[in-house]
Amino acid sequence: MTSESIVHFVDDDPAARESLLQLAKSVGLTAYTYGSGEDFLEQVQPTQPGCVVLDIRLPGISGLEVHRRINQANLPLIVIYLSAHADVPTTVQAMKLGAFELFQKPCNTTRLIEAIHQALDKNLRTFEKNIKRKEADQLLRELSSEETKVLELMFLGRTNQEIADRLQLSLRTVQFRRSSIFRKTNVNSKARLFDMLFDAGWSPAPQIPQAQEASRNDG
Repeated sequence: MTSESIVHFVDDDPAARESLLQLAKSVGLTAYTYGSGEDFLEQVQPTQPGCVVLDIRLPGISGLEVHRRINQANLPLIVIYLSAHADVPTTVQAMKLGAFELFQKPCNTTRLIEAIHQALDKNLRTFEKNIKRKEADQLLRELSSEETKVLELMFLGRTNQEIADRLQLSLRTVQFRRSSIFRKTNVNSKARLFDMLFDAGWSPAPQIPQAQEASRNDG
């Protein structure tokens, strides 16, 4: 898996494809062209982040259908439309599908390149965040349920003694589980561990107030 971003141009006009390809290369972008939506979907790498510049009217499936399939497959791609056939209903559909931008042909090439750069930057940040989230999720799956409970209370700023009191454990047991958490997540400090969790968008499960928990246990 690579975090290099690529721009894909999908257009049934060979002259338009060549012009777009040369435009992308002139500003240092890695780019590929396709004459149909089917060609694009067959060849695109499912783990490769990038931007797709789509025509709306294509032979075979339409640009809108290509976009739907990108969404359904959860491909790490962001879509820009470039078309001479973008009426109001079509534009509404494109925006509902999550289009980053829509340009009418002929368009200002400077604005198009700016939009592509913005789309690639946004998509790459999202892609890298998702990688961090998956890595953190994998590490967290290594923890036992008992260790996860300790981690949640650590994340909320509780001291070892407070965690021990809360979970009705010995202080030694809490210390042992903390050490196990650091070993399994391959980090050596609480700050680094929390940075990893923040990057992954992780948050602890809602905590039940102790009084309410005690009442529930009594019942």
